[in-house]
Amino acid sequence: MPDHGRVEEGLDRSLKALGLDYVDLYLMHWPQAEDPETGRMLRPYESPTFVETWLAMEKLLSTGKTKSIGISNFSVENMKLLLSKVNIVPAVHQIEFHPCLPNFEVLEFSKSKGMIVQAYTPMGRPSAPFYKDPIFVSMAEKYGVQIGQILLSWAVQHGTMPIPKSSNPERAQQNLQVVKLSQEDMTVIDEYHKRPGMHRALAYIGMIKDGKLFGWTMEELGWSYDDEAYVKS
Repeated sequence: MPDHGRVEEGLDRSLKALGLDYVDLYLMHWPQAEDPETGRMLRPYESPTFVETWLAMEKLLSTGKTKSIGISNFSVENMKLLLSKVNIVPAVHQIEFHPCLPNFEVLEFSKSKGMIVQAYTPMGRPSAPFYKDPIFVSMAEKYGVQIGQILLSWAVQHGTMPIPKSSNPERAQQNLQVVKLSQEDMTVIDEYHKRPGMHRALAYIGMIKDGKLFGWTMEELGWSYDDEAYVKS
């Protein structure tokens, strides 16, 4: 966020820290910008706006320092605004995507514009409801895999690129092994968020305060979460 107004400097700093000459992908992690001097989150109309940041990112492609550029955590509304004012469509859109927050509208809009959708938090959190829910327990038994693999398989079959993480080597290897879920099972998982108390973000629990996340209101973000990260009906 503090590098929205200095995108090449931020990339150079990352390349130096990584010991690389280039990266395959450089993301604008949030549409919000932060004043690097004060830490204040800028309003959507204050410079640099996410459109200005993106236009600066476009120029990086000719430097060879990054092979592609992308976005993360954009709503459909903010994507429409971005795409109406820029020259290059993001190669990647990284979003929270799991059965409690399938984000189908954002997924389909992103794909319709040619973006690859990366799914972060695809397996939820360790406390996510999936791991004790009879629906997922029985499904894992049916396919002879772990519940995490069911979640990743579902994400893959929706055309996303899930990006799980694990410090456990055995589990990391398991995460590479997905299975083909039946359409019936896909539908069951698709509708999981419709169960009472299930439609929510898991990545932002405890982070939304007074209707704001990182300084922007839900309306400005184009989202509809309450302070407990549940999706408002």
